[in-house]
Amino acid sequence: MRTLITLTLPLLAACATVHKPSTVQAAPPLVDQAQPIAAKPGLKRKVAVLRFSNETKYGAGAFGGTFGVPIEKQAADILKTRLVESGKVILIDAEGVTDVSTAMSQLKADYAIIGSVSEFGRKTTSDTGVFSRSKQQVAYAAVNLRMVDARTGKVVYSEEGSGEAAVEAGRVLGVGKDAAYDSTLNDKAISAAISKLINNVLQDLNDSPWQTGILSIESGQIMIAGGSEQGLEVGMTLAVKQRGKLIKDPQYGGMIELPRSEVAKIKVLGFFGAGVDAQGSVCELSSGTLEGKDFQMLVVEEIQ
Repeated sequence: MRTLITLTLPLLAACATVHKPSTVQAAPPLVDQAQPIAAKPGLKRKVAVLRFSNETKYGAGAFGGTFGVPIEKQAADILKTRLVESGKVILIDAEGVTDVSTAMSQLKADYAIIGSVSEFGRKTTSDTGVFSRSKQQVAYAAVNLRMVDARTGKVVYSEEGSGEAAVEAGRVLGVGKDAAYDSTLNDKAISAAISKLINNVLQDLNDSPWQTGILSIESGQIMIAGGSEQGLEVGMTLAVKQRGKLIKDPQYGGMIELPRSEVAKIKVLGFFGAGVDAQGSVCELSSGTLEGKDFQMLVVEEIQ
């Protein structure tokens, strides 16, 4: 009996280490474990998520993503969900829109986001012992995002984020669970990559002041575009600035706007209209003057 025990113990030590079956892991953290979005105050910008492309060789066929959804569409849908969940932007439906100029003219977007899945892959590893066997599936992804100011066409943010997710299952002495193909790992890996970027996207949105224009002045009251749905509140003070002179850039030939100058401050009294694109605010003059000013040359800005 002693001899049998002596021989069996080394064999058990040679078994593969098997973790709890069906455990999902992710490194870096998955989307639902992402760091909370900073609660920096600011008015909501209108954002359109435009084209997403798949720059990898993975998923070129009909079964590239979860339930046959292409991974570039998965990435776009996940990004849209994260933006809406933040509560800090107004997401505009940009289905079928591919260029920034259309996003600005037709969708009235402040910013457009263009993205790509630059890296994606899956691998399976196994560990086999005398009495046990384990199998791990790993999906990894890298996502690139570019955010463009729709008014100027300039890229104001560009970064790449990466993430991965894994699932492991195994058997000991024939008892346990097999690791079947887990298509949801695609979503989890892409989510982890986008989670790394979302805070930076929102921070960059708030770095430049929210702005709008004057619609008209009626009986001494100033009507501006935009209202409560974009975060404006009764009593809020906004700055009215004169657009800077446009000067041709001698280095590259483009037009550069000189710094704007503040001409007045206005206070929000109330709102009119309904819907993001049809709402306006009624304001009164707090300081300065708008007399003799061309409305087309004035910009109303958030005071940061």
